[in-house]
Amino acid sequence: MKKALNLEESMQSTIRPCRIRSTGIYLPRAVESEEIEKKYGLPIGWSEKYSGVAKRHHVSHEDVGEMGSQAAQSALNHAGLSISDIDTFITAGASTDQIIPSQAAMTLQKMKGGNKARCESFHVNTTCLSFVNAFKLATDKLQFEETKYVLIVASEVSSFGIGPENWETLTLFGDGAAAVILEKSKDQKSGLVNFKHQMYVEGIHAAEIPGGHIRKWIKDYNYDPKIHHFQMDTRNLLRLTLKYLPDFINDFFKSTGTSWPEVNWTVPHQASKTGLNMIPKIANVNPDQIINILRETGNCISASIPMGIHKLISQDKLQKGETLFICGTSAGFSIGSLLYKHG
Repeated sequence: MKKALNLEESMQSTIRPCRIRSTGIYLPRAVESEEIEKKYGLPIGWSEKYSGVAKRHHVSHEDVGEMGSQAAQSALNHAGLSISDIDTFITAGASTDQIIPSQAAMTLQKMKGGNKARCESFHVNTTCLSFVNAFKLATDKLQFEETKYVLIVASEVSSFGIGPENWETLTLFGDGAAAVILEKSKDQKSGLVNFKHQMYVEGIHAAEIPGGHIRKWIKDYNYDPKIHHFQMDTRNLLRLTLKYLPDFINDFFKSTGTSWPEVNWTVPHQASKTGLNMIPKIANVNPDQIINILRETGNCISASIPMGIHKLISQDKLQKGETLFICGTSAGFSIGSLLYKHG
């Protein structure tokens, strides 16, 4: 694999010293594309050809909290920690088991020792970018003297909100959870290098579930796929991405004193086959340095990026001194990115 350039001299020092301590993952039952294609009358092979997904996972008995607690416990086990060691607990994602209370409470309650945990806990929902924003908030928290460990859990159940009327969304999305533990570090060469998140509300209706909350409350709006299933305007999302992403990325890396091709690893949101295939072309990035798990997990909303990070960590690929770039888009329409240097 072609390695990135040495960034010691070209890149600014970290702005939020910290370190990824461990990761964890939980995936429910695997669902092969052929199973979906036979069930809904799609041509065999359609999913992999057009959505790029051969397999995804769907919950059977699990809910958001159950999957999140399993992924979180896995990360704690790998770190040699327990929930009592965690100072800040953040759940991140578009999926929630209830409207109230916070998903952080719902997930923490299902964890081993969660009933006795007294950590600061809250939920972040910026849909697909929820983990990216939670990562930034975690680095902020770790600058306080009293905070040593932050646990981020992204757990998503998309299979309940996806209908068969749209073949692309039906075959693209999957369920799953992943967790990352960040720890305090005094090493200025390890941690957050840069972060950026911008919203462009002209795309507010490009990806949405209109029903179920205040504007279309369940009491007044009976179940209807047109308002209770996820709606995605793929062409508009692609248009918005092509319109705003180039300048966004250029400004992001200009402020770091480096460029995208110099980064060691890129973990993008697994938005679509088209989006992932565009990255090496528009950024001149070595495809071997881009983590692509779409084929085996589908798009797992906010959980996709930490799943990609887990793959890097579990395969011992992210080495000390190397850089990790995470990026993506989300409903709203938003673009977000974060550059981390591993210590």
